Amino acid sequence: MLMRKTFVLLSFLSMCFLAFCFCTPGGSATDDSKIKTILKNVRNTLTYMHYRPQIINDNFSEDVFNMYFEKIDGNKRYLLQSDYDEFKKDYHHLDDYFNNQDLKFFHATIDTLFKRFAETKVYSEEILKKPFDFSKDEDFLIGDEVIQYAKNKEESKELWRKFLKYNTLTELIRLQEDSTNVDKSFVELEKEAREVVADNISDFFRRQLQLKKERYLTHYVNSFTEKYDPHTSYFSPDDKDEFDVSISGQLEGIGARLQDKKGHATIMELVIGGPAWKDGQLEVGDQITHVKQKGEDPVNIVGMLLDEAIKHIRGKKGSEVTLTVKKKDGSIKDIKLIRDVIEQDEVFARSAIIEDGGEKYGIIYLPEFYTNFNDRNGRDPSEDITKEIIELKKENIKGLVFDLRFNGGGSLEEVVEIAGLFIPKGPIVQVRRSDGQMSIHEDKDPSVLYDGPLVIMVNELSASASEILAAAMQDYQRAVIVGSNKTFGKGTVQTFIPLDQRTYNPDEYGSLKLTIQKFYRVNGGSTQLRGVTPDVVMSDFLMYSDISESNSHDALPWDQIKAINFTPWASTFNMEMVKSKSAERLKNNSYLKLIDDAARHYQELEKIDRISLNLEQYKAVRENREKQAKKFDSIDVYKSRLKVSSPAFELPKFKQDTVLQERRKNWHKNLSDDFYLEESVNILKDIS
Repeated sequence: MLMRKTFVLLSFLSMCFLAFCFCTPGGSATDDSKIKTILKNVRNTLTYMHYRPQIINDNFSEDVFNMYFEKIDGNKRYLLQSDYDEFKKDYHHLDDYFNNQDLKFFHATIDTLFKRFAETKVYSEEILKKPFDFSKDEDFLIGDEVIQYAKNKEESKELWRKFLKYNTLTELIRLQEDSTNVDKSFVELEKEAREVVADNISDFFRRQLQLKKERYLTHYVNSFTEKYDPHTSYFSPDDKDEFDVSISGQLEGIGARLQDKKGHATIMELVIGGPAWKDGQLEVGDQITHVKQKGEDPVNIVGMLLDEAIKHIRGKKGSEVTLTVKKKDGSIKDIKLIRDVIEQDEVFARSAIIEDGGEKYGIIYLPEFYTNFNDRNGRDPSEDITKEIIELKKENIKGLVFDLRFNGGGSLEEVVEIAGLFIPKGPIVQVRRSDGQMSIHEDKDPSVLYDGPLVIMVNELSASASEILAAAMQDYQRAVIVGSNKTFGKGTVQTFIPLDQRTYNPDEYGSLKLTIQKFYRVNGGSTQLRGVTPDVVMSDFLMYSDISESNSHDALPWDQIKAINFTPWASTFNMEMVKSKSAERLKNNSYLKLIDDAARHYQELEKIDRISLNLEQYKAVRENREKQAKKFDSIDVYKSRLKVSSPAFELPKFKQDTVLQERRKNWHKNLSDDFYLEESVNILKDIS
């Protein structure tokens, strides 16, 4: 039943976690000729392949200009008003620069930005040498509507003084509240707070000033691509590698998580079962100073940006790497390791047993519809979920909850495979190209792996592939959908196009993640912008937020096509009865009311546009907010009647993997405190 995949994506996770990664390890420098080729190929690909081609004119240029400056200096903390005014002369020229691959605007803006970085570093060092006066009445502005570019360098210095004062203020209060500092004077604590901030800011500018100009190319290119739609993005070769890791849950390396501590690549965690863990010589807190590939000279990575250092440490399965490590006791040691495939367990599907009233129910949590672009033998969620269902059925579960909350999407083929586990053969989703050509993705296997009661949980961040699955199960009347008022609302399909149009090698110029299609439910409706409306709606923390697709300026519109023939599930329950029973249980529910109040409260906090830098005023405001927030404390201490445990097949794994055991315990605790899961189990009982 499980066919091999073509790699079409349905992910709404865009570039938020991939910024500033361009150069490949040991590769040639990114010169103007290469950048021009990238821009030319991006433009051509967008023109001929994007679902909604744009008219590249002055209006287009205006939007790109605004988006670009939001990306490179969104808080208006570095550039001066005079810089912005000078660049504004090109407000209607970016369309021409894009068409002609003219790089003067890009170079001018980034050269100026780096110049301001260097100046601001000097401001910061000077400002932090002197004590702050926290008795003065002044505000630090944080709201988009009130932040303005500094008119000159003196005003820029003043803005930075307030920014650094705010950081010192928060650190000062932290130190004051630390019981170990009770004998220290205010002067001592203020000095200590400034020193902490000075240390952090110095390290921040060390990293900023190490960046190469080309690292900002992604921002520049994506200011054009995201005008087409929010899910069309340029990926440099390194960006694409990181995306592949994130969507597959697998990487090749030594199995160590690192963090940058003042320029030192420091071991933060060892992955159980990885080469470093098996070897036993590396420890948390060790610092890697040099990396040596077999047959090559060692590379000093001290002071190197962390992502650059990681590129030297990672490598193909079976390859040898020697790390020179400064141990916590100060000794120096060479450690030779053979790289292997490392799996990130938190990405993959997992299951648990829920006990309630003497009956067992199952829950499967799927964080994303993962897939492996580089290894067709890699893990697939459809195969993993098949195994989980088989094991859950052995425990005689009376119903199943499928948790898709916070699942941002993934492989189109995988969602079709997974839907087929719950219904006989039939269409799952319709897909339309920009020229109107339609295709239908269907489950062709008449067998049904699980035919029992089914509830699917969603929220505002359930997107794309998650919405396809929820919509299909809703249209087939196969499951009850439970969640907030609607899902994310991403109804578009993306694919990756390598920009090297001669060899199609993504390692040369990178790739374009391109929107090529829209998908539609079997009933003809689009999930674009509107998402999926659950059958049972409950308030949650995100329902008043502006995070959905409908809040994106350049999102594709909603539309509708013809429904296609399909055979609904022979349902054994009445949906109106299910809704009525749930509504009766939730009627005047104090917990849901508290969540709704909290969501509104946090929405109001987002409107705050200034913070007092007067110590007493800041403390008073903080104390008042803490009092307001206290009435929401009981949200975190909710305890359901459910008992959650691992299925029997997972228990033997804990004997060797205590980290996995601890992660499962934490997950089970969260589930046992989950009001939404409790109501989902109630619904399973109603439809059993």
